[in-house]
Amino acid sequence: MISQFFILSSKGDPLIYKDFRGDSGGRDVAELFYRKLMGLPGDESPVVMHHDDRHFIHIRHSGLYLVATTSENISPFSLLELLSRLATLLGDYCGSLGEGTISRNVALVYELLDEVLSQKNEVFLDVVERLSVLIASNGSLLKVDVQGEIRLKSFLPSGSEIRIGLTEEFCVGKSELRGYGPGIRVDEVSFHSSVHLDEFESHRILRLQPAQGELTVMRYQLSDDLPSPLPFRLFPSVQWDRGSGRFQVYLKLRCDLPPKR
Repeated sequence: MISQFFILSSKGDPLIYKDFRGDSGGRDVAELFYRKLMGLPGDESPVVMHHDDRHFIHIRHSGLYLVATTSENISPFSLLELLSRLATLLGDYCGSLGEGTISRNVALVYELLDEVLSQKNEVFLDVVERLSVLIASNGSLLKVDVQGEIRLKSFLPSGSEIRIGLTEEFCVGKSELRGYGPGIRVDEVSFHSSVHLDEFESHRILRLQPAQGELTVMRYQLSDDLPSPLPFRLFPSVQWDRGSGRFQVYLKLRCDLPPKR
C-alpha cells in the first residue's frame, strides 16, 4: 500500500503532495527524499531508495520527480508501472507534463489522484462528449453532431443502489424544445442493460445496482440544433496558384470559451 505520493520540481520544490496513511512523517518526507537524491554521486540515481523502514520509488519525467513511498513489502516494478501510467495520465489531462502545467492544474491533479489511488466508498460520474462539425468556406455551419456518454465508476459494494437524477427539462426526440433555452434536448438516447427506467419518464431518475468498476450508464446523440453556441470558430482561407496548380489552405481556429481563472 502506498503511504505517500508527491511530485517535486527539478529543484526539489513540492508541487503535489498526497498522504494516504498519515504514518510517514508528513511533508518532511519529500525534503528527505530530495536530500538523499542530491547526496548521491553521478547523474543516474537508483529508482528505489531506502531510509530506515521507508522505501522511496520514483521516476523522472519532463524534469519532474514522481515519487511514491511505502513501508510495506510491495513489488517495486508494480509501483514503477503505476508511476509511469500516472505520468501519462497527467500529461493527457493537463496537455503536457511540466512544472507550469502541474501548477496551473493543481485541483485537477488532486482529483485524478483521488480517483486513481483511492478506492473507498466513492462514486465518480463523468460526462464525455464528442463534437463533429462541418463548416462551409464562408464560416457558416453545415452540420453539427454531438455524441455523449455518461460514465460511472463505482467503488461501492456490489449491489448498492445508485440513483442518478437528470434535470427535469431533459427531453428526448427531434420535435421537442428546439433552439436556445433552459431545456436539454437530445435526438436519441440508449441505456445500459442494468439501468431501471421506472422513474425516468416521471422524474428523470435512473436507478441501477452496478458491480464495482466502470460502465457507460447512458449514450445520447444530438444533431444540428445545439442548445448553446459552439465553443470555437473556424476561419478557412484557400489560395490557388494557377501557374503551379498549387492549393494553399489556411485554417484559423478561435476558441470562444472563457479563460480559466
